[in-house]
Amino acid sequence: MRKGLIVLLEGPRVDDVAAILIGRLLELGRNAEWMDAPASSCKSLVRSGVIVITADAGLEPEGVPRLSCPLSAHDTPDFAAEKILDKLAEAGVVVLDNTGYSPEDEERIRERLADLGYIE
Repeated sequence: MRKGLIVLLEGPRVDDVAAILIGRLLELGRNAEWMDAPASSCKSLVRSGVIVITADAGLEPEGVPRLSCPLSAHDTPDFAAEKILDKLAEAGVVVLDNTGYSPEDEERIRERLADLGYIE
């Protein structure tokens, strides 16, 4: 079974980031729900593998994994959502295939960037 957890968003534009994050999680084949108030079903959702997104710091049932994600006023909502996805990938909650490039493609790109002076 897939891991579920609570993602606590803190900071500006929480609603915008949450909407984008939920959309991306659904694209990745994960179930995600927005909860804006404490709910007794939260623990059951997480236990069932759902990623619960909230801005309510009081939504912390005992024994439920949680990831706190402070949002920066300098990040766009899209960028903030991608940063959170990276954290979720590091925690083993989602799998991201960011490149889509074969090792040969990556080597050609690296050579081109070196030829242009962008990398050594």
